[in-house]
Amino acid sequence: MAIEITEFSDVSISVSPTGAASGNFGILGFLTTESGIPTTERNRAYTKLTDVGSDWATSSEVYKAAQAFYGATPTPNDFVVLSMYDTDQAAMISGGGHLSLTDLVALSPVDFSVEVDNNTLSSTSISLSGATSLDDVASALETALGGNTAVIIEYVDNRFVIKSPTTGGASDIKFPVGTVAEALGLAQHQAAIADRVAAETPVDALAANLATGVDFTAFDVHKDLRDNITGGVGETTLNIGQWAEAAKKIFVNTTNNLATLSSSITTDVASLLKSNTLRYTLTTFSKTASQYPSSAVFGRAASVNFGAAASTITLNLKQIGGVTAEDLTPAEFATLKSKHCSAVIQIGKSQTGYADSRMASGSFFDSVHGLLWLENRCEVDMFNLLYQSTTKVPFTQVGINLCKARLERSLEAAVRNGLAAPGYLPDGTYLPNGYIVEAVELADVPSSDKSNGVYVGLSFKMVGAGALHEIVVSGEFAE
Repeated sequence: MAIEITEFSDVSISVSPTGAASGNFGILGFLTTESGIPTTERNRAYTKLTDVGSDWATSSEVYKAAQAFYGATPTPNDFVVLSMYDTDQAAMISGGGHLSLTDLVALSPVDFSVEVDNNTLSSTSISLSGATSLDDVASALETALGGNTAVIIEYVDNRFVIKSPTTGGASDIKFPVGTVAEALGLAQHQAAIADRVAAETPVDALAANLATGVDFTAFDVHKDLRDNITGGVGETTLNIGQWAEAAKKIFVNTTNNLATLSSSITTDVASLLKSNTLRYTLTTFSKTASQYPSSAVFGRAASVNFGAAASTITLNLKQIGGVTAEDLTPAEFATLKSKHCSAVIQIGKSQTGYADSRMASGSFFDSVHGLLWLENRCEVDMFNLLYQSTTKVPFTQVGINLCKARLERSLEAAVRNGLAAPGYLPDGTYLPNGYIVEAVELADVPSSDKSNGVYVGLSFKMVGAGALHEIVVSGEFAE
């Protein structure tokens, strides 16, 4: 037997883990009170309009908002429906994969037991032999357990669903047992259970959706939730904007209130949002209450590829398809601007455009959107520096220099895509690279920080590239 070469030369290669990916900053959430998603799921993501149409009628508000979003050019990708339950919801179980009708009928007779509202409902020798559809199977089980006043069993969206017949505090359900539970996809390891849901405010619903881990950068709301000034806690448009501020989610708000066009009125939603200097709320005025201009506007912004060169945009003067342009007087347009409210407007005789894309705080949308991306880029790059090291990043001057270099690389990406550029800081300092990174030297790091492995000495300053929104020219002419 030959001697292996590894007796003389043995090589072992380790592979670094794949780094975390940057976030997606083109996802629009849509908060709706329409039914269509079970409480076990709460939200559902889509990547094209046809997928939305397979779940929601074209007459639904969800579809109208999705149509506005996907109508943007270039076409965006990611649309997420966020459910809001404005009435009490029953506890329910939504099943997983199940046997075919033929196989279920072949199991007949079966036994089935489920606890609903603290009552154990059970039956043995349930006959499925007469079932000609999966709906018939659900009906046979429901009848055997006492009918829909005791439990509701349905076949919906290609799965079996069990619901409590009550809502509110008494509604409760446990996973079923019996010979057929697993065959129906309703066993504990297959199905999803949802506790009862009390009637929600918009803020309740947004928080509940966020708690599921769903990702979205911005969100629009069902038209019935617009222009709410006097509602209860968690119901008003201001409450929604304040939630967005805390959650760092962009609220693309629409107002249909004609009072927004009056300079003498300061109690409209746009004025209220401005007075609260909300950085993450963008308000768009529209006289057409049936449309979703804010979804269309974010659809245009959603296509920005922050990883490409010179890719960032300003929303100002962008054409927004599918939205009725407002025919405003100069005074009305000036009033909108003074309230930090934007609109798709008629310009001249034949042009339309969106103007002027200020958030309620006065910041421009492109800066807020871009800084969300930059924060994530810096976080991900720093994480990957630590995560992908096969040994460690030493807490030495060498390690600090590595952190500084990685941060500089993150900031350079912001200059490359056009978010930042060489320029002057407010104190007059010129930054030829568009940014400067400062790092506390190792000798100045507190020993307690080093003992805990925490370095807090990195900081940077950056100059935004901004965008031209207006051009003023002065000239002289002499004959």
